[in-house]
Amino acid sequence: MASSKSILAKIFAEYYLSGAQARQEGRPIAYVTAFTPVEILRAMDVVCLFPESYAVVCSASNKSQEMIQASTMASFSQDLCSYSLISFGADHYPRPPYGGLPRPDMLIATNNQCGTTFLWFKLLSQKQNIPLFIIDYPAANPNQSATRPYIEEQYKELIKFVQKHTDRNINTQELNEQIICSRKACDLWLRLHELNKEVPPPLTATEIVDSLFPMLAAKGTPSACDFYEALIEEKQAIRNENSTDSLRLLWHGYPMWFLRKRFPDCFDDAFQVVLNDYTLWWNLDYPDEQGDMDALISAYSKTYLNRTLNHKIDWVDALARDYSVDGVICHANRSCRRALADIVPLRDRLHKKEIPSVIIESDMAHAGCYSGEQVKLRIESFRESLSI
Repeated sequence: MASSKSILAKIFAEYYLSGAQARQEGRPIAYVTAFTPVEILRAMDVVCLFPESYAVVCSASNKSQEMIQASTMASFSQDLCSYSLISFGADHYPRPPYGGLPRPDMLIATNNQCGTTFLWFKLLSQKQNIPLFIIDYPAANPNQSATRPYIEEQYKELIKFVQKHTDRNINTQELNEQIICSRKACDLWLRLHELNKEVPPPLTATEIVDSLFPMLAAKGTPSACDFYEALIEEKQAIRNENSTDSLRLLWHGYPMWFLRKRFPDCFDDAFQVVLNDYTLWWNLDYPDEQGDMDALISAYSKTYLNRTLNHKIDWVDALARDYSVDGVICHANRSCRRALADIVPLRDRLHKKEIPSVIIESDMAHAGCYSGEQVKLRIESFRESLSI
């Protein structure tokens, strides 16, 4: 089996070459939001690109600040979502990473993750005159049967929309194969996380976050499954049986993609994040006893940010117990107000369970809108309080 590193490099390279190749081959390109049912689009031979993921790459490449500043050339407020600002700034930035993303033929947005993405894509559509399709997901609830016909009808309209703008029909066999691969990738993704229930944990939080890319860009492909199988095998082979005294942490919410560069001394073997629950937001459930469309509806309507507040708090509370954490760091992410809603009630729940927690006020990609000294001080103070 190839190493996980080589498989990941191949997935990454193929993804960033796919836009240029699509242009040469006359294949349609779609910009999609993170939780779009890409299986449908790929079964119609559409190349899917994720502006949110590109914003993460720009942030990890230490380019986000310059690109956000470049967005002011188009008169965008710096209070907007930092991902969207990076996207808008790319049009005015002379050397965007990987040459930027190619212009799409269509835009597909959803509201099952946050309240910004479909407005962001709406503005892209207006500015560049690109066809836009928006999928509306009602908030997930126990009575899923009430919303199923509504979402299924939108999926049918999505297929018609793509057919109209590409003259391509859906390949039902390819759709089925995509869903099978997506289901397997999600199962492997969960297994990878569960390795960190061990003491000591075999993976750092950074390794798990860095392994997220295939779940986004290649989830419905065999390559993603190959990557996670290889990574799991590698980590199982090098388990360290020597337990060390370590404070185990859960990071709640969006990662700060530049965290290890700006705060290299905040975490070590004695004070380590064993789980970032954000990465498990991508562990979608594709029921295998249902048909293809039902499996897609179930998976994409029950995303973390589309759940009720009580469900989200129960879920994070359960993770804190399952991973035997000593404390929780709650990231109050300025860019995502929808993700902020659960922090105060979650801290109340953790307090009742006698699980220490701290709130870090920052942003996932905009390093200029928060106090670095305050973040460092809070992390250090939290570490000291847990060590007493």
